[in-house]
Amino acid sequence: MIRYAHADESADVLLAGVGYSAPVPSSAGVVFVAEVDGATVGVLVGVLDGVGPCAPVPPPHGYVLAVAVAPGRRRRGVGRALLDRFVAEARAVGVRWVFLLPEEGPGVAGRVEFFRAAGFTPVADPDEQHPAMGRSS
Repeated sequence: MIRYAHADESADVLLAGVGYSAPVPSSAGVVFVAEVDGATVGVLVGVLDGVGPCAPVPPPHGYVLAVAVAPGRRRRGVGRALLDRFVAEARAVGVRWVFLLPEEGPGVAGRVEFFRAAGFTPVADPDEQHPAMGRSS
């Protein structure tokens, strides 16, 4: 089951609960939680009214700030389901494109491949080794 985070649930605490330790901006507007048998197994944090550089369409844009799945639940469709739910929500509020930046560092090639499989394609960004990726909503 995927649900919105409750008002008293912090995005950083939810992310830490699935093993993600990087902080996310406090301006994040959307937090989705994936649960199995009442336990949090995945979290997506994003923004649905963002404006950013190098976008192929005019704003508003959606931005995935973080998507994380508990190690024991990876490769079971949880991350893909969270991304699909965020893109569907973007579409529902009139956002035409959703963007993300694959986190650099060890494992980046696997993250890029995961996002490609979820329908995201690279968007030209000369300042990044692994460019921003976007998906039409």
